[in-house]
Amino acid sequence: MNYNGAREEFRQWLVKYTSCDIQDAKGSEGGWPCGTCVMNLLDSIGLDSSKEEYQEHNEELDRHNEVWRAILQIRDAKV
Repeated sequence: MNYNGAREEFRQWLVKYTSCDIQDAKGSEGGWPCGTCVMNLLDSIGLDSSKEEYQEHNEELDRHNEVWRAILQIRDAKV
């Protein structure tokens, strides 16, 4: 598995569907979208905090923030 390639495709997908690439990341040749644009995309594709599924978890959390934090970790990780 080419994890660097997967991360790059993920970055390109995010940029394609947010139309945003204003943030830089370590080891990345292209820009990444900002948090506001990613949150808007998540809302637009169905991550709805008013739905029952959104509230299902073991501890209190903000699922949008968790996804964004995961993206931040992924984009800066060395794989």
